[in-house]
Amino acid sequence: MERLPNTLRRHLAAVRAVAVLTVILGGLYPLLVTGIAQVLLPHRADGSILREGGRDVGSALVGQSFTDKDGNPVEKYFQSRPSAAGDGYDPTSTAASNLGPEDVLDTLPVAGATDDEGNPDTGKQSLLTQVCARSKAVGELEGVSGARPYCTADGVGAVLKVFPAVGT
Repeated sequence: MERLPNTLRRHLAAVRAVAVLTVILGGLYPLLVTGIAQVLLPHRADGSILREGGRDVGSALVGQSFTDKDGNPVEKYFQSRPSAAGDGYDPTSTAASNLGPEDVLDTLPVAGATDDEGNPDTGKQSLLTQVCARSKAVGELEGVSGARPYCTADGVGAVLKVFPAVGT
């Protein structure tokens, strides 16, 4: 049998090394570490999964707010951005209903209007206004300027748009 050329032997050795390391580091090592974690920490090894009705619905660590018992931000933690997920954690509210960069117009409450549950209409703050209000609050909390572009000094989003007059 004829000997393989030197360059081909080196390439085959490299391919074998990649295959062996992939099996070891991509398969065996993660299985070993996961197995050890399950044995030593069975109550924590699966993470912070929230279960409702026997099925996984989210993580206790995603969407949490760092506030004290009165709802004020805790200074030592990073304050997250506004989200449509609401005050508590609701994983079903983090998808299409979430606020986006085009959400710049506040909706004023309609007098006498109610929602499906009979609650009075309270209007809706845009993402811009929520960001402006949070930036102002975090600035006051940390003793720095919370000023942002497109925000008023009171922490309200200043929308730069001309609207047509009603009825014309």
